[in-house]
Amino acid sequence: MSTGNARSGDGTDIAAALADASGHLTFVERLTEDLGPAPERAAAVGAAVGRVRARLVDERLRLAVVGEFSSGKSTFVNGLLRTPVLPAAVLPTTATAVTIEYGPAFLVRVRVAGDPRWHTVGPKGDPAALEMQLARLEAALEAHAHASVRRPFGALDRMLEALTTDEGVAPHLSGLRVELPAEALADGLVVIDTPGTNAEARHTDIARRVMAEEADLAVVLTSALAPVPLSLTGFLLEAFDEAALARCTYLTTYIDRVPAEDRASVVDTVRRRLRGGLGLPDPTVEPISAEAVVRLAAGRPLEPGQADWVARFEETESRLRETLARRRAVAVADSTLRLLDDAVRVVADDVEARRASLAQDEAALDAARIRDLPGFLDEYRERGEKLIGSAADKARTEIEDRCGSVRERVWRGCEERIEGAASVSALESVVNDGVTTELREGLSTLLTDLDARMTDWFTTAVDSAATEVTEAFAVEYARLGEAGVSARPAARTQAATADAADAGAGALSPVALAARTAASLDRKGRWGAGAVGMAVGAMLGGPIGAGVGAFIGGLLGGRNLAKVKAEICEQVRARVSTAFDEARDAAEQAARTHRNAATTIFHAHLEKYRDDYDSAIAEIRSEQQTRGAELERRRAALGAATAEAEHRRSAIRTQRAVLAVL
Repeated sequence: MSTGNARSGDGTDIAAALADASGHLTFVERLTEDLGPAPERAAAVGAAVGRVRARLVDERLRLAVVGEFSSGKSTFVNGLLRTPVLPAAVLPTTATAVTIEYGPAFLVRVRVAGDPRWHTVGPKGDPAALEMQLARLEAALEAHAHASVRRPFGALDRMLEALTTDEGVAPHLSGLRVELPAEALADGLVVIDTPGTNAEARHTDIARRVMAEEADLAVVLTSALAPVPLSLTGFLLEAFDEAALARCTYLTTYIDRVPAEDRASVVDTVRRRLRGGLGLPDPTVEPISAEAVVRLAAGRPLEPGQADWVARFEETESRLRETLARRRAVAVADSTLRLLDDAVRVVADDVEARRASLAQDEAALDAARIRDLPGFLDEYRERGEKLIGSAADKARTEIEDRCGSVRERVWRGCEERIEGAASVSALESVVNDGVTTELREGLSTLLTDLDARMTDWFTTAVDSAATEVTEAFAVEYARLGEAGVSARPAARTQAATADAADAGAGALSPVALAARTAASLDRKGRWGAGAVGMAVGAMLGGPIGAGVGAFIGGLLGGRNLAKVKAEICEQVRARVSTAFDEARDAAEQAARTHRNAATTIFHAHLEKYRDDYDSAIAEIRSEQQTRGAELERRRAALGAATAEAEHRRSAIRTQRAVLAVL
């Protein structure tokens, strides 16, 4: 694009500004990469950097056209292009900006809301292909936007008119681009026609995006018949920041419809209202009439006085082109300033979010963790020991009762056998075999029964106590989870109950109980070979042994058999009582051993849970400390980046001030 009227030095300043902008963009990229904010936010900054970089290498100049509905926007665009591209009655329902750029043939690219594809329609050279393209676009409108095309497009011109004026179609577009072989666009001018500012609220966002991301300069059109209404200044203040407002040229349209003597007053009114409404100290305001240019371009004769307006339009256009060339660097500077602010803000927000998250997690841990772990464990230790103590009490009672009842039954059996002996030989057999059998069976039944019962009681006690602890810690870990603290029992705790059960099975099994009982009896040295045999030996003593026949004969000594039986019964009763006393003592010792074993197992269970909980909390604390250290690193890096960003802002503002007056 020609900029022959630019002042000396403009090109050098602009080139330097664009080169510096590249370095600023690299800083923004490094900042977001090094401090790694949330991926979606970093991606948004990266995408914005990409758009600005694309502007750096794209030398085309973009002119946005902004104005209220019926302010003459379409007429201005058609006059600028010297061809009637846009219908002169664009409805306020147009929902997207129309980008018009140079192309070797007239074609239109359309994107329908809800459909990411661009639909290309044109050029006109192949009627069959054009008809198919139009049909596909109509189908896309109906499928994705449920838009009703009131009449078939039929032709490219009619389609563009419908896309910008048909209230059943226009609101459903998300993108509209026109390529045109217009001489005015051949040197790289791109015109972006924005929706009417007084139409819908979403048009504010469209105009803001166009000015922030695409346009180098904007022309704001206001009708001389209703100059600068409050709705226009309100829109501009909402859509544009101060920098964007400074990149606007304000055109007063339809000035030829105002009496000649009032035109200067209208222009002064426009300038005054812009200063008051927008706070602009010296807005650039030019009166234009594009209708005469459109008329001339269409080959229609001009009306009296219109030739002057054609010449003035061309002068305005020339100044716009010069300003565009200079404002391109300003636009890039503005975009870079925004990116610097956005990048620092994104990183600062991320650091603050991390700080808040860490503080929240620390507070959650303090609120959810067991504050008095020893006291917590003591409570369950006491409850578990009570359960084990209850099992021991039950064992003592059962031992006493069972020893008494079995002893009485064994004695009755022995007595019946002795009393039933009818001769010395029969009595000898009873003493040698019957009494021994009676005692062996009685002791065996007693020991087996006590063994099974005590195993069950102590195992149940340990299981119940361990289950209470397991459930209590499960609740505590759940509290940590509900508070948002990531914690879980370690593998060793998961196995604690199983370990206790295995240990209990070994310590409290019937075999172990019987073995400990027998070992206790063996240590007394009274039972001989085999627990039951020793019990019999201890009961009968030495005299009633191998020489039982001689012993019985000695007892007879001329006395009758009944007296001998009575004496043997007395001795057997004493021995049975002694044997069962020994068995009771051994069983009680076994019960104490069981209690100690059960208590040890339960305490080990508690210790495993305590160690694991301590470890889990320590791991959380360690992770939080690591996050805290990383947070401090980020804070320091953010401080340095903020200082550098401010230095870069200052440099950009200085450079921008130079560019603004070129």
